[in-house]
Amino acid sequence: MITIHGSNISPFVRKTLICLTEKGIEFELNAISPFPPPESHLKISPLGKIPAMTDGDLAIPDSSAICGYLEKRFPEPGLYPTDHGDYGRALWYEDWADNELPKATAALFFNRIAVRMMKREPDEEVISKIITEIQPGIFDYLETEIGDKTYLAGNAFSISDIAVTCQFTQMMYSGEALPKDTHPNITRFVEHHMQRDSFKQWINKDGFIKLD
Repeated sequence: MITIHGSNISPFVRKTLICLTEKGIEFELNAISPFPPPESHLKISPLGKIPAMTDGDLAIPDSSAICGYLEKRFPEPGLYPTDHGDYGRALWYEDWADNELPKATAALFFNRIAVRMMKREPDEEVISKIITEIQPGIFDYLETEIGDKTYLAGNAFSISDIAVTCQFTQMMYSGEALPKDTHPNITRFVEHHMQRDSFKQWINKDGFIKLD
């Protein structure tokens, strides 16, 4: 049995859950917090981050590594493009969404919500800087990359769409609306993918926002 170790409100854990759900794979979720991670978690995730996955005796940390493993073991339906160029672009967008985009999205959740879970007060100066200084450049890049497309890489739903949508979902959990007026392409893109059954299932389970 595949087990995902981590909190389902993490955008990185959510990425693996969406992949599993899209592929119809049976799995278990072992809910743990990384603040701090339990000692047992360090045995399967040396950096203490979530998610990690166990599949029998196999342990794999990191959401990208997990999703890549799932694609190889359960190739249908495919969540990575088959065209070489589209595949490369999908990997780029996934990496960018995991490492650059969170500075403008998931960082708001951390500084508004997660800090309270750690018995700290939000730093409004940090929050203001994210919105006024960090978001514009990052959002401008993505707005142009999306353009009028439904899918970022190729002509089908892929890991790149999952990774990007997970990060904006996290921003919405913090109480921040999608940038409809300034970045309509992003808003259209995210709203479209959030309506997939796989996303709706986990978003509604988290309880921060409600999708009909």
